[in-house]
Amino acid sequence: MITQRRGETRLGFTLVELLVVIAIIGILVGLLLPAVQAAREAARRMQCSNNLKQLGLAAHNYHDTYQCLPSGMINHYTSADHANLAWGALILPFIEQQSLHDRLGVSQQPLAVALEDPTIVELTRQPLSAFLCPSVPAPEISDRDVDKISGGNIYMNVSTYVGNGGSWRLYSTKAAAASAGRNVGCVNGVFSANSRTKFRDILDGTSSTLMFGERIWKLPQVSTALVVNGTTHPHAALVFGGAQSASNTYYGMADVLAVGETVINGTGYPRNSFSSQHPGTMLATLCDGSVRGISHTIEHLPSTSAIDSTFEELLDIADGRPVGEF
Repeated sequence: MITQRRGETRLGFTLVELLVVIAIIGILVGLLLPAVQAAREAARRMQCSNNLKQLGLAAHNYHDTYQCLPSGMINHYTSADHANLAWGALILPFIEQQSLHDRLGVSQQPLAVALEDPTIVELTRQPLSAFLCPSVPAPEISDRDVDKISGGNIYMNVSTYVGNGGSWRLYSTKAAAASAGRNVGCVNGVFSANSRTKFRDILDGTSSTLMFGERIWKLPQVSTALVVNGTTHPHAALVFGGAQSASNTYYGMADVLAVGETVINGTGYPRNSFSSQHPGTMLATLCDGSVRGISHTIEHLPSTSAIDSTFEELLDIADGRPVGEF
């Protein structure tokens, strides 16, 4: 039997000591992991804020050039199966994408015509980081066919930012809203089909009106709770627009615009509304170009189309009640 002699130094750890060290390391990792995740989210949030800031500056530069803000969607067709250009395509020259704007022929032809060219289709699939929140796990390409008439299977790049389409529901015109029995809270946002909103039209003040906000990738079917990365109905917020219908909120306008019928990350009509992956907050660009965080629990009364809550007031450009703190 070998025994340790007096005065000799014992090398190595005993099993108990090794287990203690492993336990201490595990505790330290457990304490540090939330801090690391918080730091990563802070970095992602900063990038998202910068993206929204750049979109706001692009919209301002567009207004300086054309004396109005870009249309929410340029509607060339009445058919719900045709694709149309949207605000994201119109501001490309102002986010250092002049070449892409020209190659797409944005100012030369309707999107549905352009999509007959396979080269144009391929261009629309290029991911653009300026339109993507880094906190949202979204694919680069949408799984929604945006133009069935042009042969089908036309999928475009994804955007996680949408424009302010109003405080209630999406309609292409006030006449369409009236025919559906909706005269309050409709077509009162910054963007709509063929809109040409000017800053002077924003009577509540540019610092009290939302211009752009967020929408996450995975959204549920109508009237179900918002679930991220679950088995849900995927819906793309397309950079270059989608099919348009005069009054149906589930076509192209909902791809690029959002409304206030449902509170942020709420139920009801989440695929037409605003939503965010940032904990407790949605980042948004106001019409003055500033970026603010809006709480998911901001005051919202979804039971009526009347403009009677802080969130709806942020979306209406001229309700006569400028929002102060929110």
